[in-house]
Amino acid sequence: MKILIRGAKIVNSDKIFDADILINSGKIVRVKKGISDKADKIIDARGKYVFPGFVDIHTHLRTPGREDEEDILSGSKAAAHGGFTTICCMPNTDPCIDNEGLVRWIIDESKKIGIVDIYPVGAITKNREGKELSNFSAMAKAGCLALSDDGDSVKNSLLLRRALEYAKMCGLLIISHCEDKDLSAGGSIRESFVSSKYGIRAVSDISESVIVYRDIALAEYVGARLHLAHISSKRSIDIIREAKKTFSQLSCETAPHYLTLTVEDVERNKFHGNFKVNPPLGEQYDLEAVRGALKEGTIDCIATDHAPHSPAEKELPFEQAPPGFIGLETAFSLAYTYLVKDGILDLRNIAEKLSFNPVKILGLEKRGVIKEGFLADITIVDLEKEWTVEPKKILSKSKNTPFMGRSLKGTVEYTIHKGRIVYKND
Repeated sequence: MKILIRGAKIVNSDKIFDADILINSGKIVRVKKGISDKADKIIDARGKYVFPGFVDIHTHLRTPGREDEEDILSGSKAAAHGGFTTICCMPNTDPCIDNEGLVRWIIDESKKIGIVDIYPVGAITKNREGKELSNFSAMAKAGCLALSDDGDSVKNSLLLRRALEYAKMCGLLIISHCEDKDLSAGGSIRESFVSSKYGIRAVSDISESVIVYRDIALAEYVGARLHLAHISSKRSIDIIREAKKTFSQLSCETAPHYLTLTVEDVERNKFHGNFKVNPPLGEQYDLEAVRGALKEGTIDCIATDHAPHSPAEKELPFEQAPPGFIGLETAFSLAYTYLVKDGILDLRNIAEKLSFNPVKILGLEKRGVIKEGFLADITIVDLEKEWTVEPKKILSKSKNTPFMGRSLKGTVEYTIHKGRIVYKND
């Protein structure tokens, strides 16, 4: 199918320019002004901005095991609604994604659905128990690009060293969940004035930063690729910034909520479970540090950490509610509303943090840039439109977001995956 996008203002990570885009057989075949070829579908993109399809390194699809909260179909729809054309799903499922069979099954199911590309992240250790390494080679052959025990760090440092060594041999990225659970000790909120005021068991920022330091030291020692998930604190950022001066194979992400919310928002919203996340929301100085690190490039990308939960679970008392928010459908609008409109990032930075850098970190080819010969993974947005986050507009099975009721700038108008329109607004 031929698709012609006319009057596009194209946003790549290095430049913004005006051109038409001709798509055929799933690829971008021409990018220039005034394309006159006949097409099966013409999209008028005048007044809109066209990005490379967004890529999320950190998504929870809850499949297998909790399909009541999310499944591959609903997660794919949510991703397309948010402008994502590629997502990586985490292994903390039931059963855990720690073997070749499950990796192949998820990839096969996602291809049958065909809305977005889904790459399972395999578990570093069997059943994420931190005792025995999974079969890295088999999972790599099945289609894994990365491994993680997300939800847990690998507590045994020698086992983590071996994991980094084997991952290097298999060409896999290790994604680290940075949390010392002896220090976080089942806490629910960031250690702060708010936690002291209400006597809530708290999590210190050092529970994140000590694992950040350890994992960087081990990865640099063995020369392995390391990606640090959901960085939330100034203390961690200071360590990462220094490490990046000598360690080129280090990358990291943050999530939209660490760029827009603080521990004070938990109190303001009466400790509703929709404001509980792991790592917990930080102080204002953490938020400013995360924003600054994203702007300067210390933080490489924005990942959603999309974490669906049922209403019943999130209505539990704050300390009993499970942590996590959905995020695929709000990530771009939050980034535009609170980062671009506030002058912290520009549109090229958004293309870099949501498209170009995630592609580079994962080692994917022919995407992340709107360019002739690349895959036609494209997201068209209207920066002038506003939308209100409300349940009827959310395509995820779960609705657990702290941004419910918020008006955001910037809507995804089209998501095109490998030359097929998989989402159209309204």
